[in-house]
Formats: sequence, structure tokens, C-alpha cells
Amino acid sequence: MSAPEPTDASPPPGHSLARIGLAVLLLAYAAVLYPLIGAVSGGSDNSGYFNEARLFSRLQIRAPERVLAALPPAETPPYLYVPLGFRPVADGAARIVPTYPPGFPLMLVPVAGVFGWRHSGDIILMLHSLAGIALVFALGRLCGLSGPWSLFGAAVLAASPLYLYTSLQALSDIPATAWATAAVVAAWKSRERSLWALAAGISVAVAFLVRPNNFIIVVPVVLAIGWSPRGWILAALGAIPGIGAWMAINHAAYGGILETGYGAIGKEFHGSLIAGTLLYYGKWLPLLFSPIVIASPAIVAFFRSRPRCAAVLASWMAVFLAFFAPYRWTHESWWYLRFLLPAAPAVIVAGLIVVAACLEGLKASLRAMALQAAIALLVCSALGAEVVQTLSLEAWSIGRGERKYGRVSGWLANNLPKNSVVLACQFSGSIFYFTDFTLLRGDQIDAGTAKRVRSALQSEGRPLYAVLFAFEENLIGRIPGNWSVVHSDEDVLVLRCDPPAK
Repeated sequence: MSAPEPTDASPPPGHSLARIGLAVLLLAYAAVLYPLIGAVSGGSDNSGYFNEARLFSRLQIRAPERVLAALPPAETPPYLYVPLGFRPVADGAARIVPTYPPGFPLMLVPVAGVFGWRHSGDIILMLHSLAGIALVFALGRLCGLSGPWSLFGAAVLAASPLYLYTSLQALSDIPATAWATAAVVAAWKSRERSLWALAAGISVAVAFLVRPNNFIIVVPVVLAIGWSPRGWILAALGAIPGIGAWMAINHAAYGGILETGYGAIGKEFHGSLIAGTLLYYGKWLPLLFSPIVIASPAIVAFFRSRPRCAAVLASWMAVFLAFFAPYRWTHESWWYLRFLLPAAPAVIVAGLIVVAACLEGLKASLRAMALQAAIALLVCSALGAEVVQTLSLEAWSIGRGERKYGRVSGWLANNLPKNSVVLACQFSGSIFYFTDFTLLRGDQIDAGTAKRVRSALQSEGRPLYAVLFAFEENLIGRIPGNWSVVHSDEDVLVLRCDPPAK
């Protein structure tokens, strides 16, 4: 572990072949993503981003609620007419505003202008997914890994079931990961040319716009830049316009430059959850990013021999793991660990540095052929473990499942009377995006509200339908009537409600 701090001056042997291997890996991954991706307006997050992007394309940030004229919002629960991904505006004007950060929606707008809304999400997700893989390769090289080891790191990220899962739907995790990694890579290269610090600042700003908690990427970025006031100034200059745009959007949407759609997010963090979350990390991270990551904490052993590399990677891992340890959702399910994806490049590269150093130390005691066999076994077992988990968790199927939102919404638009009212919950954001129907949030209806809804429907002569997943069927019981299925698509039911017989 006494090797000097790595530089880019002399690429290790095999680097050119590794670049070719990276190109092949990216083409293969694109071929995997293409038939599986479904980055469309679906559930809460997915539809929230698309609805927000649609508003941005119209130079708007607030939208009117679609209401029953005979039942104004002031006489209902606050969220009765509010689809998932929105919240009501606190001005009594029957308007709603998106809850999600503006970064991903802002990306959707220009792409949709060129390629159309149907494919804009797919294009953005694919580009960022491929960029994230390439950036892990670049990070490995900057940290002193050889071309083949860096290619292995890129493959570990690509094979991750969590990375695949979030690459196939309209979530912000993959863009957040790509831009956070780009920020550190650019900051590292700023020691060679100071203008890279400007690029690092811009990348930090984009990562922050995509997901505000990405502000913690500043810690490894500052360490990567090193003691360079000029680099810090350039990075700040690069970041200021994006942060300014975030504040301006917050002011227009929520009435304050530091207000966000999440509200009092601090209530979601509890110190009592830390121990359980750490155990959850220990269980799932090796399954989602290969057992290689078990070795990543040992990067601290390289503080003397590779101080910059160890400091950047260790701080990068530490700030993300620590930030989300008390978060109430982190350990709810394996796919909630997507919040840690922006730290995955650091975890993977740190683990590989440790493993590569250990294998280097075995050179003297192992024959070359035995060492090569050990490395081959390591590669196959690490990637194989991820593939097994991908199949077990069915991480490849989420994109195809997301497409049903568009199919069902299209059926509604073509088959329901134009004055229909639709009861939904999980489907509410998608219905708001794809159709013009008035919607009712089924989870917001109590007995008193149901009576007022029924009265308003009768007075306006409007039919009532429901769009529900199988796990939501109990919601129709909140509005009594004769419900019958008129359409189904996999696990989604469309039902019509006829008034109960008198």
C-alpha cells in the first residue's frame, strides 16, 4: 500500500483495450435498456416529473384544480382533487403546485420539444445511465486503477439490479448519480487545468437541481479540487446560476426561495433509525453492488499512500451513508436504497482499489496463472451475484410495468364520456397528465365527503369511474354504489359506478 498518488501521465497496460471494452459495454447496456425501458408518466414520482415538465413547457409552475362545480375545494379535504406529485397552493385559489425538484423536469422540456413527450424520458434516462457507467470508468482511472480494473468497476455498476431498476423508469436517481459523479471527476481534473473547476461547479448545480440533498457532494468535490482558492471560486461561479434558478423556481412555486415541495422534510429523519439502517446497508449493499463493496471501508488504509484518493472516496461514501442513515424510508425496501446511488461510484471504486492492492500483494506467492484464475473467478462471481439478484428481484421488469399507465390512460380518454369523474390514487398523477378528467383521490374520501361527492355528481349529471390497482380495490367502498369492471390491463381495473338502487 505504499504506491504513490496516481496520475494520468502514464496509462497502465491494457488501457486502450479497456476503452474498447467500455464502448462494447455501453453498446450492450443500451441494447438491454432499449426494449425494457418505460420512463413515462406513471406513479407519484414519475407522473410528478412529467406534470411539472409540462407546466414548465407552458412557462407555468401552478395548475388549476379540476373540480366538481357543485363541490368547491373549500368544502372538501385539502387533497381531494390533488393528484399524486402535487400539493395544494395555500392561497385558497383552487390551484396546485408540483412537489418535486425541478432538475429532471427541466431536462424533459427541450428533449420533448425535439423528440416528443412519449420518448423524452426514455432518452434522458438512457443517456444518463450510460454516462454514469462511463464516469465510473473515468473515476477508476483517476484513482489509479488500471484500464481493466476500471472497466470491471463500470461493469459492476451496470450489472447492479438497483442501477438497472432505476434506469428503466422516470426517476431522478440516475441523473443524480451521473451529475454527482461528473462533479467529482471534473473537480479532480481541475488540478491539471483550472477550468475543470468551473465544470465541477456546473455539475454540482445540476445535481442539486435534480435532487437538493446532492448538496453533500460538495464535500468530496472540495477535497478533489484541493487547496486552490482559484478552483473554489471557479466552482462557485459554475454553481451559482443553477442554485439561483432553484431559488427562483421555489419562490414562484412555494412563495419562498428556500421553500420546497417536500415541506418539513426534517420530520422524516429520526436518530433511532440509524442502527437498523446500518444493518440494512450491510445486508443489501453487497447484494445490490456485488460483494466487492465489502472491502470499500478499507480505503482508509490508503490515507498515507494515496491521501487524495482515499480522502475523496471515503468522504463521498461517508456523507451519503450518514445522511440517509436516519431517514425513515431508507430501509423500507431494497429499492429505497436508490437514494444512495450517487455514492455508488465511490463505493465500487474504493472496493476495487482495496481488492486490487490485496491481489497485487499476492503476486510474490502465487504463480501468474493462478493469480489470473483468481481474478477471473472474482470478476465472474461478483457480476454473477448481481445478475442473480436482478433476476430474483425482477429488477428488469419495472419499465414494462410502467407502460401500463399510458395504455390505461389512453383507453380512458377514448372510451369514457368527456364529463366523467375518475376516482384514483396511485393512478391519479397519470390521469392528470394524460387526460382532462376531473379526478378524486380515493384515499381522501370519508363518509361525509362521499355523500357530498354523490350529491354533486347527481346535480351535474356526471358519471363516476375508478382506476385502481388490485391492492387499492377497497377504495371503491368509500363511495357506495354498484361498481362493475369495464376494462382491465394486467393488475389495473377500470370500474364504473352506478348509483345504488333506492
